[in-house]
Amino acid sequence: MAFDLSSVPAFAWLAYAVLAGLIALPSLAALHGRRRSRECSELAAALAEYSTALRRERCRVDIDEALLIRARQLAVPELVVFEYLHGLARPDPGLLADAAQRLALRLKRRVAFARKMLARTASGRRRAALAAALPALILVMLGASGVVLPMGALIPLLLLEAVGCWLLWYLARVEV
Repeated sequence: MAFDLSSVPAFAWLAYAVLAGLIALPSLAALHGRRRSRECSELAAALAEYSTALRRERCRVDIDEALLIRARQLAVPELVVFEYLHGLARPDPGLLADAAQRLALRLKRRVAFARKMLARTASGRRRAALAAALPALILVMLGASGVVLPMGALIPLLLLEAVGCWLLWYLARVEV
């Protein structure tokens, strides 16, 4: 039995592309979470280095503005306290070093928790993506073997896949 992919209607290919995008959405969200986790980890290491430099110099050491911009982009809530202390006219270097160290420790713990949760949900996301892809794959194989694809069945499948992928993305999302 030879598969003739030219017999599959254009609308069906569009529906399959949308299904593939919906199935990939939770994985893309997990990739974004991993990238954010890596950036938070790098920020924590830079803050720990800054704290060490403050303790060694025992006077105010200017922090890299690029580091603060990256921290603002990550929207770390605890950064407000550190920026307030850093913005004081003559902050105590020990106090500033303690604040930087606490912020670094908090970020490291947050990253560790997020990575643990991502690791625990990864296998479930893979199984759900396979389960979501199976009906579309079966329909493509049926269409390629000559079976006419009913549009009345394809549209509800597309809607159910969209709802399922949204639920998968919503339930497996890790926000720390």
